[in-house]
Amino acid sequence: MPTLTERFVADIEGLSDLPSLSPVLAHLIATLGREDASVAEVAAIIRQDPVIAARVLRAANSAAYIGRSPVSSIRDALLRLGLARIRRLALVASLYDAVPVRGTRAAREIFWRHSLAVAHGSEIIARHAIAAPDLDPESIFLAGLLHDLGLLVLESHYPKEASAVKSYAEAKGVALCLAELEVLQTDHGELGALLATHWTMPESIASAIRVHHRFELAPAEHRWNAAVIHLADTLVSQEEIADLNEGSSVVFESSAVEALGLFPETVMQITEETRAEARKAAVVLNASSV
Repeated sequence: MPTLTERFVADIEGLSDLPSLSPVLAHLIATLGREDASVAEVAAIIRQDPVIAARVLRAANSAAYIGRSPVSSIRDALLRLGLARIRRLALVASLYDAVPVRGTRAAREIFWRHSLAVAHGSEIIARHAIAAPDLDPESIFLAGLLHDLGLLVLESHYPKEASAVKSYAEAKGVALCLAELEVLQTDHGELGALLATHWTMPESIASAIRVHHRFELAPAEHRWNAAVIHLADTLVSQEEIADLNEGSSVVFESSAVEALGLFPETVMQITEETRAEARKAAVVLNASSV
C-alpha cells in the first residue's frame, strides 16, 4: 500500500481544487525576486489583478500613512510602500483569499494569524542570528508564512487520515506532529514541502517547510533557514491566540538556538518581539497589518 506521501505525489497534478498560485501572483513573486525589477514593471503586473491592486492601494492609504496625500495610482502606491512590502502584501492577501481552510471562519483566522506571526517572527530571528549573517529576510518571511501549508493539504484532501491522526494523538497523549509520523509515516511538513515545490518555490523554502518540526534533519545548506522557522513556530505557539496545537513546544530542539548563535538575553528579546507580532496579527488580518 502506498504511503500518504506517495499518494500525494501521484495526486498533486490531478487535484483540481488544490491550492494554486494565480499566474499574476506567480509572475509578481518572480519579478520581485529579481534585483533589477523596476517600479513600472511591477505596477504593470499588479494592474492585472484587481484584488491585489485594491489591497496595494488600501495599504498605501492606510492609517500608517496619515498626514500624507492619498494615492490613487499603483505606481505611487509602490513608491510609498516599497517593493519588499508589496511582495509580502500580495502574498498574504492572495493566499488568504485563495487557500481554503476547513471549518469555521475562526479556524481560518487562527491559521493565518499563526502563519503571519511565524513569518514576522522568523524575520525578527534572522536579524539577530549572528551565526547566520547571510539569511535572506524575504525568503525567511515566505518560508514562515507557508510553513504549515501541509496542514491544509491534510485536512482538505485527506480528512480520513487527518481524523486518524487526531484520534491517535488524543488516545496516546502525544503531539499532533508526532502522531502524524506514527500514523502516516510522514508529516504535514513533508506535504507542505511537496506543494511548495509544485509551486516552484526555491529549495531553501521547501526544505525549511519540510523539517520545521525536525530542523536537525535539514541539509547543511538549509539548516539555518530550518532553525529559524523551527524557533519562530515554537515562540508563536506560546501565544494562545496564535497556537494551532500542533505540539511545537514538545518537539522543540534547543540546538536551534545554538545553531543560530543566539545569546540568552537575545532570545528573551526575540521572544517578546515575536509574541508581540502574534498579538498584532490577532488584532486585524488585513492589508495594512502586513
